[in-house]
Amino acid sequence: MGERYRQLPRWDKALEPVEVGELPPYERYDLRFVDEASERPTKEEYDRYLWLVELLRKASYEEAVIQRSHPFLVKDVLFSAILVAANEALLSLAGLVEAPDEDRARIEDWISRGRRGLEDCWEPELDLCLDHDLRVDKPLHARTIAGFAPLVAAHAGSERLDALQENLFSPAFAGNGALRWPLPPSTSPDEARFNPRAYWRGPVWPIISWLIWRSLKRIGEKERADILRDAALEQLASASFAEYYEPFTGEPLGSDDQSWTAAVALDWLAEGT
Repeated sequence: MGERYRQLPRWDKALEPVEVGELPPYERYDLRFVDEASERPTKEEYDRYLWLVELLRKASYEEAVIQRSHPFLVKDVLFSAILVAANEALLSLAGLVEAPDEDRARIEDWISRGRRGLEDCWEPELDLCLDHDLRVDKPLHARTIAGFAPLVAAHAGSERLDALQENLFSPAFAGNGALRWPLPPSTSPDEARFNPRAYWRGPVWPIISWLIWRSLKRIGEKERADILRDAALEQLASASFAEYYEPFTGEPLGSDDQSWTAAVALDWLAEGT
């Protein structure tokens, strides 16, 4: 595989056409906290990311200008689903503080709109939700953990929940028999661009395991949620609170002593008390 196939398989196709202009010299601070540079984006990829930020700055972050001219424009299904879940939490808070009916109705509308958007991004051949490249008006085909976005945003009545769960625990993800623990890799081992050591291209992220665990709990799948929780705690007990882990060997990768890894460990432990 070429250098560009080392990170973020979800967005390879959308990033490929981006031509990087002149950038000032910069230092890669992220490389100070890893043992191997291969665990982080390449310089080519980092240049592209910084160039996209530079274009945003030049557009003064004006949404209309960005929509019209920015070379990278993608509907991100995972962040959309997290926004739905966040709005559900906001709706609960609105009830606790007895917010006006019109405010609660507005939040309910945001939740409904988010779920409808995810429905439009469903790919039945993969039983996953896919990001959408707005520049070419095409879905971005890659079997990654982001495809389970409807689980994060779902309610018990969603007719696709069974298909998503079967996929999640299939050999394409957490059911792969070669995994050290039955936890979903960030990219499916069946994906051609899978890399077990390269950032979001294959490692297991505790924060994502927590997100999926929480989602399964919310839809009443306690037994499956417990499988993830128990495996995740075993993973964390085997080494430091790493940023992410090699899915087959369990080797800790990225930077050590991650606060969000510690945070999810505390949440899992509290669940068992």
